[in-house]
Amino acid sequence: MTPYSAYLPCFNARATIRRAVESVLGQTMPPADVLVVDDGSTDRSSEAIRDLDVRVISLPRNCGRGEARALAMSHARHDLVLSCDATNVLEPAFVEKALVWFGEPRVAAVFGRITQSAAGSVAERWRGRHLFKTDLVQTAERRASLSTWGTLVRASAVASVGGYDRRLRHTEDGDLGSRLLAANLDVVYDPALEVESIAVNSLGQVLERHWRWYAGAHPSVSWREYRKNIAYSIKCMAMDDLRDGDPLSVPVSLLIPHYHLVRSLLHG
Repeated sequence: MTPYSAYLPCFNARATIRRAVESVLGQTMPPADVLVVDDGSTDRSSEAIRDLDVRVISLPRNCGRGEARALAMSHARHDLVLSCDATNVLEPAFVEKALVWFGEPRVAAVFGRITQSAAGSVAERWRGRHLFKTDLVQTAERRASLSTWGTLVRASAVASVGGYDRRLRHTEDGDLGSRLLAANLDVVYDPALEVESIAVNSLGQVLERHWRWYAGAHPSVSWREYRKNIAYSIKCMAMDDLRDGDPLSVPVSLLIPHYHLVRSLLHG
């Protein structure tokens, strides 16, 4: 059996961290070691996993996803490293299926498709449709933009391009992925690998998550882009809401370009 390390970055995820860790420990090919990086949680997240066979590193303050992932990679004991967000669960055969790709030396990372169970609110219905895109038929890609919600990476490949940028509080995965692709390494998206989000998100959390996913590490929005975003929110996003019989989601779609503009201005 191929040995691999695993880690979960965690920030105020007490409600979900235990199930996330159990999904990693419960793989059909279990990890050799599991690390949880508690990134300055204030909800005592680590107490929920005290009895599980994992190692916990607790940071004294919230440092951001780049720092948490870089720290975890520095502690990995094996070249293959699994990551799972503390708000997600992996299907039991996630690693077993992902390992097939690593027979090819150019493959640096493989990540799966994120889904959600039945949505319980407007925010979660909107999240599934526009953020997770659960209704889309998707196929495997070899030159994908890296997402680390459920991912197996080759640590030596990650190190060869400089690793995670510790300065980034978000978009650290897309930044790393772009450097892997520039080095002519493959970042594989395999929708047959299932990752389920088990987080209950508020509207504010969904808007923030959408901005982080699509704004990039250095967000800026020109007035031309702002106008294009408004048109897209009306012609595409809101129309998708109506086609799905979900008119209550339309205001969320119409709010998105304005939220992006404000957050980008504040970020700058």
